[in-house]
Amino acid sequence: MSVFARLRMVRVILGVGITVRAVAWGIVAALSLVAGAAIADAFVDLSVGSRRSLLLIAVASAVITAAALAWRDRRVSSLLRVALWIEEREPALQFALASAVETGDERLVRAGGSDRWTRSAIRRALRAVAIPLAAGIAAVVVLFALPAGAVARIRSPRAGDALARGGPRPPGASRLSPLIARLQPPAYTDSAATTIDDPADLRVVVGSTVVLEGRGDAAGIVAITGGDALAASSHGDRWSVTVRVSKPLTVRLRDGPDQRLVAIEPIADNPPTVTLTAPAHDSVLRAARGRLILSADVSDDFGLASAAFEYIVSSGEGETFTFKSGTLGARPLHGARATFVASLPFDSLPLKPGDIVHLRAVARDANNVTGPGIGASETRTIRIARADEYDSVAVDAVPPSEADKSLISERMLIQLAAALEKRRPSLARDTLVRESHSIAVDQKRLRRTVGEIVFSRLGEPTGEEHTDDESPARAKSMEELIARADSATNRSTDPIDFAGGESPVVATNKPLLEAYNAMWDASTELELGQPGRALPHMRLALAAIQRARQAERLYLRGQPPPVVIDLAKVRLTGKDKGGSSARRPLTAVDSTRVMLTTRLLRIAELSARDTRAALDSLLVLRIAALSVEPAFATAVGDAATAMRSGNGVRATTAFVRARRALAGAPAARDSLSRWGLMP
Repeated sequence: MSVFARLRMVRVILGVGITVRAVAWGIVAALSLVAGAAIADAFVDLSVGSRRSLLLIAVASAVITAAALAWRDRRVSSLLRVALWIEEREPALQFALASAVETGDERLVRAGGSDRWTRSAIRRALRAVAIPLAAGIAAVVVLFALPAGAVARIRSPRAGDALARGGPRPPGASRLSPLIARLQPPAYTDSAATTIDDPADLRVVVGSTVVLEGRGDAAGIVAITGGDALAASSHGDRWSVTVRVSKPLTVRLRDGPDQRLVAIEPIADNPPTVTLTAPAHDSVLRAARGRLILSADVSDDFGLASAAFEYIVSSGEGETFTFKSGTLGARPLHGARATFVASLPFDSLPLKPGDIVHLRAVARDANNVTGPGIGASETRTIRIARADEYDSVAVDAVPPSEADKSLISERMLIQLAAALEKRRPSLARDTLVRESHSIAVDQKRLRRTVGEIVFSRLGEPTGEEHTDDESPARAKSMEELIARADSATNRSTDPIDFAGGESPVVATNKPLLEAYNAMWDASTELELGQPGRALPHMRLALAAIQRARQAERLYLRGQPPPVVIDLAKVRLTGKDKGGSSARRPLTAVDSTRVMLTTRLLRIAELSARDTRAALDSLLVLRIAALSVEPAFATAVGDAATAMRSGNGVRATTAFVRARRALAGAPAARDSLSRWGLMP
C-alpha cells in the first residue's frame, strides 16, 4: 500500500473516532437531561408544557454538544494535519511525511513503517470513544433505576400523565390536585376524545361527556352542578365524576375543606350553511324546454349528513292556485364541506305559461343530540312567461304637483334666509344686501309660479303678473285679489256664490292667493337687505301652501248638519270615573346588568387581595352571563385567562372591556354642552 493510501486510511480512522465521540457525548447530554427531568417529575407534578419543553431542551443540547465537538476537531479532514499528527508519534520521520504531502512526492517517505500509523490511529480512536460510551451506559442505568413511567412521561408527554405517577399519596395532600378532564364529544362529530390537565375553563360540544378524574379514594368527594350533587366513583386508585353537558354550568368539586371550580361552556352545533350557486338569479323563460343545471355549496362545523334540491311548482291565477313539490339530487354527504350538482328536466314537469318554479338547496347535518340541523339556501324562481306578457305599454311617471314643488322651494328659501340672518352680524352691508337680493330673486320667481298656478286653474292662460307695461299693480287687499282671480272666469265679483259657505274653487285657491301676497311682502323686505323682517312673511306663505295641499285632498259633497248637544240632559250622566290620578310607570332598570356590574366590581376589588378566589369568582360569573350577555362573558373569560397567566395589563384591559360591554362606551363630546342640555 502506498504512503498516501495509508495516510488516507489513518484519516478515516481518526474521523470515525471523532464522529463517534461527538455523537456519544451528545447522547450523554440528552440522556442526562432526560434523567434529571424524570427525577424532577417523580417528585414534582410537571405540566405537559413543562415536560415538552424539557424534551426539546434535551434534544437541542444533544445537537449542540455533538456539533461543537465536531467543529472543534474539524481539521482531521486535512491530510497535512493528519501527517503532522503522525510526525508527533514517529519522530524518526523528521517531517519527511509532511514534506511529501506538501510537495505531492511520496518518494520522500519510506513505506516500511506505515503499519504503525494505522495501529496508532486505532488506539487513539478507541481511547476517544471509551469515556463517552461509559458515561452513556451510566446514564442508561440511571434511567432504568427511576420509577416506572417517569421516563415515558418525559419521552412522550401527553395530557393525563399526571395521574400515572406511582407511589402513595402524601399525607394531607388534596385529592383534587392533580386533576384531569377527559372530553368525549358526541359520536356524530367524528372527533377523538381529548384529555386536559388541570382544567379550569372547558368548551365542549353540546351532548359531550366530561369525566373529571383525580388520584385517591372517591369517598367524600362530591361534585355540585347547579342544585344537583354528584358523588364520585372509584376506579382502582383513582376517583372520577361524569357530567353530561347540555347547558352552561359550573362544577364545584369538594373534598372536605378543599374546593375546586371547573367552568364548562357548551358549544352549539350550528346548522349547515347552504349557498345556491346555480341558477344565480331569478329568470323568466319563454318556454319550458331542456334542463336547468343546479349547483350548491354546503358546509357545516362538524359534519354533513345529506343534501338535496327542493322545488315547488305553483300554477293558476286569480284566486285559484295549485301547488306541486318534489326533491332532486338527494345524496348522502360526509365531511364538513361539499359541492353537489343536479339537473331539473323541464320535460318531466308539465309546466304551462304563467307557472312558477321555486328552487332551493337544503342540507342536514348528522346531529342526533339536539338536531338534526337543517340549513336552506335562498329561493330562486323560474317563471314561464304568458303570451300576453310580450305586449307592453309605456307609462310616463307622474311628476309632483305644482303645490308640492312650491312647498319645497319656499322651505328652502326660508332656510337660506334664516342662515343669512344668523350670519348678519359678521357680514359687511354690501355682502348682506347682495346675498339678500339673490334670495329675493328666487322668491319673485316662486311667487310668479304660484300666481300662474292660481290663474291657470281659473281658466286664464297667464298669471296675474305680466311682463308688459299694462300689468296691474299688486292687489291692495285679499278681497281685491280674490275678485281679480274670480274675474278670470267671467264670474260675479262676489267670490261667495254658495249660500252655505265658500265656493270649492275659491276655498281651494284662497290659501295659494294668501301665499302669493305674503311672498310679495317677503321679496320687498329681501330687496331692502332685511332677511330677518322677511322671515315672518315667508313662514306665512309656507303655512298657506300647506293649507292649499290639504284643501286639494278634501272632496265635500255637502255641508254636514250641525251637532247640537243638550248639556242639561247629558251633564253628570257618564259612568267613566276618569284616570287623572293614574301615573305612567317609569321604565324598569335592567336588574340583570346591575347585578353583573356589581359582581364584576366586587371581583376586581377581590383580585387585589386573593387572586385564587377572584379566579374562581370570574369562572362562576362567566358561566352565569353566557346566556344573557355573551360579549360580557367573553371579556370575563379573557380576564380570567390573563390573571391565570400573570399578565396584569391584559387582565386590566379585559376588566375594562367587560365593564363597557354592560354600560356601553363612554360618551365623548367635542365641546361643552349648554346648561339646559346638561344631564
